[in-house]
Amino acid sequence: MLNALILAAEETGEEFSPIKPVWEELVWAAVFFIVLFVIVSKVALPKLNAALAAREQAITGSMTAAEASKSEADALLADYRAKLADAQAEAGRIIDEGRRTAEGIVAEARSRAEAEAQTLVTRAQSEIQSERDRAIQVLRSELGTISIEVASKVVGRSLDSEAQRSLVDSYIDELSTARQN
Repeated sequence: MLNALILAAEETGEEFSPIKPVWEELVWAAVFFIVLFVIVSKVALPKLNAALAAREQAITGSMTAAEASKSEADALLADYRAKLADAQAEAGRIIDEGRRTAEGIVAEARSRAEAEAQTLVTRAQSEIQSERDRAIQVLRSELGTISIEVASKVVGRSLDSEAQRSLVDSYIDELSTARQN
């Protein structure tokens, strides 16, 4: 294009200067600039503004959605933490309850064992006392029979059985009282 301008300037007889503007070209450039500006402002600029507004709304919507998601995530995190704290408190309560139950079971088993042991001791003492009484009765009976036989031999005569019994019983009672003192 520069070559075409140089050739045109040589034909007209003017000297071409790249610094000095040509007025006709400036006028035509201004007309084309104005036409181009009007076309761009009427056709392209509204579409560009609509696209920018849509992009701005999309970004604003995304920001709002992100803030809502963040708020929801924060709420879920707080809820999770609260549930975790509740679960930990419940676990502690269950452990404490288990301990108390175990202690109660141990205490109950201990008291039952002590009661059973006391019952066994009482029963054993009772059996020992009854065996002792039975042994004393057997010894009294044997001692009475032996005493009667010895007395019969010593006295040389036979006492009636009732008299013998009464004599032996009184002698045994005397021995029992003398032994207890």
